Amino acid sequence: MWTDDRPDRNPGDKAGFASLADVSLRRHAAEPGKKSDITDALKSMRAAPEFVRPEAPVVSDDMRDVTPAVPQDIVAHWNSLRATREMPSRDLLRISDLAERWPDSILFRCGSADQIQPDPAFAASLRACRNGGTKSIFEGSAEVSALLSQWILSIARDTVQKSAPLRDTTSFDTAGGALNFNIAAVPFGTNAVDHVLCVVEGGSAT
Repeated sequence: MWTDDRPDRNPGDKAGFASLADVSLRRHAAEPGKKSDITDALKSMRAAPEFVRPEAPVVSDDMRDVTPAVPQDIVAHWNSLRATREMPSRDLLRISDLAERWPDSILFRCGSADQIQPDPAFAASLRACRNGGTKSIFEGSAEVSALLSQWILSIARDTVQKSAPLRDTTSFDTAGGALNFNIAAVPFGTNAVDHVLCVVEGGSAT
């Protein structure tokens, strides 16, 4: 605990602002040739900003589309999505891009190479985004559809095991002749493969 040892003031003493009444103030004349201190300060100030009037038209450059173009090859698109990662995340996959360029796509959900199943929500969204007049490559005969499904599933399993894109080509003999198909499969995941996208092309007779 501390105490205040300062002497008591006489209430009659002049203190505070009242004591300034006895102070003599003098204004010294400026020395010849000496500029006022405020002159340099005013010179250093920037010009006042110019405000645009509401009625004045705003000039702007023409807007241009800066959206990166989607490659025509699914593996090149996969590489652009993954950047420096081992593989891209499923969340980066846009169904609208696939519907426009790769309408015959199948997305598999997978926990391992032995636990692979098609993603029905993806298939429904792809059909909704796809042009109604476009016929799917999977809408062939039951025989071709069964052979095609087995082949696609085997490629998807290999993609999970290798954690890398795969390509393959095959042909199926049908009553109308042999049909040729190409497939490209790409993996998606964060730490491990959890989705595989398969893009099928072809269906033409030899």
